[in-house]
Amino acid sequence: MSRAIPAAEPIETPRLTLRPAAAADIGRMVAEISDPAVARMLARVPWPYRRRDAEAFLASVAATTGRDLPLAIVLDGRLIGGIGLSGIRGEREFGYWLGRDHWGKGYATEAGRAFLAHVFNTFGAGPVNSGVFVDNPASMRVQAKLGFEKVGVSMRQCLARGRPVEHIDTILTRERFESLNP
Repeated sequence: MSRAIPAAEPIETPRLTLRPAAAADIGRMVAEISDPAVARMLARVPWPYRRRDAEAFLASVAATTGRDLPLAIVLDGRLIGGIGLSGIRGEREFGYWLGRDHWGKGYATEAGRAFLAHVFNTFGAGPVNSGVFVDNPASMRVQAKLGFEKVGVSMRQCLARGRPVEHIDTILTRERFESLNP
């Protein structure tokens, strides 16, 4: 079950707002994540993704605190994706997604820079783990821009594909992030 630590204030970038998802976002969450092109790049989202899945996600965030930081990526008042960190106090794992109409516009990099700066400034210097499926070169480019380095390859279950998929494992240290994102 997810345990969320809400951001004290929304995180603002020149184009985006990162804030906790709300009930008003459910329709957009379902529309974006139920796109097979989006879902196939996410490991843990239920498939097919339905309204009840989005409602269950929001309920789990609201019911618990202390471990995770999941936020909505919002453009002009409308949810376009999600970004988050699980395991804030232990081994930390970073993830993000965008609706297909918002790919290739720099939003993931912009959101990632702001989010990771918040994480390092708020929760300390420990490294952040992440990764991408091998058939997602666009996300690997985002991770490279953020400073993530490849540390290995593993197999990770993808619910939308119904099977394990080869996954490039990455890591980011605070020092590397700050050297590339002053």
